[in-house]
Amino acid sequence: MSELLPTYRPTKILLELDPDLPNSSYRGRVKIDYEFTDETSEIKIQASRDFQWTSVRLATFYELNEGYPVYASVDSEDYNHDTDSEILTIPLGASLNPENTQNGFYINLEWTGPIGAPGASEGLYAVDESTMEANLKDGNAHKVFPCYEGGVAAKTWLTVITDERTRVETNMDDAGHEEFEGRVKNNFNKAEDLTIEDVYIRITPIIDME
Repeated sequence: MSELLPTYRPTKILLELDPDLPNSSYRGRVKIDYEFTDETSEIKIQASRDFQWTSVRLATFYELNEGYPVYASVDSEDYNHDTDSEILTIPLGASLNPENTQNGFYINLEWTGPIGAPGASEGLYAVDESTMEANLKDGNAHKVFPCYEGGVAAKTWLTVITDERTRVETNMDDAGHEEFEGRVKNNFNKAEDLTIEDVYIRITPIIDME
């Protein structure tokens, strides 16, 4: 939806999915960095009506500390999630522009969402009792995570949290695995910018071959 991007565009997307298939739900987190082209008073982004928000935060560059950027992060309490249009609107407080965001600005969203039952074909859904897929095509990506559809490209990183006996299949490149609270963070990225419709995600159990 390019009409949602009149004076800004996403440049980097860090998406984390933590599925709980037995309970037909998942936790999601996305950090989206933006570049601004003019005065901007609010951010709009597509987001499923089924999301339950646990955190909506804004962060702007504050200072450098020992060579590393430090961001001032604040909660947004007056955001509006229109469930009819499935648009999340986040007021920025003070207007942002290319000058006061030249060192960085991002939003950080956390939510819970449903995993569709077998037979579903939208968003993140179960194929069977142990396998899941995410449909990010044909206007379905915003049912998986807050995003911009319609060919909007950005650098994209993906993390899927699973147990050790689970495989994540994707067309992104393997960026390593990390232990996380007795489970595994499966990390992926891509050198070139991606549109979200380009991304494939399937989560399957590892089956031992005897």
